[in-house]
Amino acid sequence: MDHNIKAERVTPTKLMIKMVWIAGLILIALGLIYYIIIARALVIIPFTLGVAITTSLNVFKLRMLEKTVQKVVHMDDQNAGKNLVRIQQLLRFLLTGAVLLIVGLIDNITTVSEFINPDRLHIPIWATLFPNAPETLLISPIISMWGALAGLFTLQISVILIRTFKLETDGDNFVEYVDEADENSDN
Repeated sequence: MDHNIKAERVTPTKLMIKMVWIAGLILIALGLIYYIIIARALVIIPFTLGVAITTSLNVFKLRMLEKTVQKVVHMDDQNAGKNLVRIQQLLRFLLTGAVLLIVGLIDNITTVSEFINPDRLHIPIWATLFPNAPETLLISPIISMWGALAGLFTLQISVILIRTFKLETDGDNFVEYVDEADENSDN
């Protein structure tokens, strides 16, 4: 019996984006374990929002990088290509800084200081979204800076996941990776 099995062709960018989302979900699961089981606080929503924002940022930066590489490959002038890569790299760096600045400002504005009596403080945004929420949620920030910082590492975690599952590039597609040490041990 001849079985024709078609393997799904996954481009490196698509695989990286999938792995970035998986890494984001792993971080959210770890945050869920920490905040609910260990810290016994119901502030997982701000952490999740922080991770989601910076994970989305990493996906956007991967797509920007893919488009930049495609443009540079088709350019005739090497100097123009180098300049485009430098400008795009600076733009991605500034974009990350801007997102962290905005998240930090939102975190700072919406976080209740421990020195302020939370009974007399009213946070209109959280109180509107969650009118019957527990006090820990009402005095927490809208977006957690810790979640945003954790979400920045989704790109690095995705690379670790790809290496762990032994996937490697073969032209435009990812295929199973066989390490030379593993190959020699089989013989």
